Amino acid sequence: EVDYDQPGSDYGEFIELYNPTSVNQSLASMVIYLINGTDGSVYTTIDLASAGSLPAGGYLLIAGPGVSAGSGAAKLDMSWTHDAIQNGKSGTTGSPDGMALVDTSDETLVDALSYEGAMTGISLPGFADPVSLVHGTAETAVDSNATDGSLCREPNGQDTGNDDADWKFCTPVTPGAENP
Repeated sequence: EVDYDQPGSDYGEFIELYNPTSVNQSLASMVIYLINGTDGSVYTTIDLASAGSLPAGGYLLIAGPGVSAGSGAAKLDMSWTHDAIQNGKSGTTGSPDGMALVDTSDETLVDALSYEGAMTGISLPGFADPVSLVHGTAETAVDSNATDGSLCREPNGQDTGNDDADWKFCTPVTPGAENP
């Protein structure tokens, strides 16, 4: 689940990771790159190593102090106050933005999201070749700045390899908990 745009100023931004497997997943070499769609550059790198591991069936919430994690979820506290995650297009202008979950031990793209448009041919640190942040068809859902909600995988944790089928606008937001 990703909430990059809230009504008014963006004080409640978050990224949620979910481990749908039956085994704990180490985060020792994992990072999230936030990527600017205008020029394809990484504008923020979030190192997940301090979170340790993500338990089987567990959630990790990456957010500033103004966002609380669901019961039992781990939280990686960021110093974000507002406007830390770029919002993609503004109306019909601008560029999409994106994020990539990367295992830096072997430069593997574990997961990605390109929102408010398709981001392909992106150069990520350590990768010899450009990567696509789109799986199948680019998602068309949009996080609203008029209605409180987020982009989430629906059903919870679904990854069919087709972003447009997997990502929906969900309300209410569920940081660190199962998607609605």
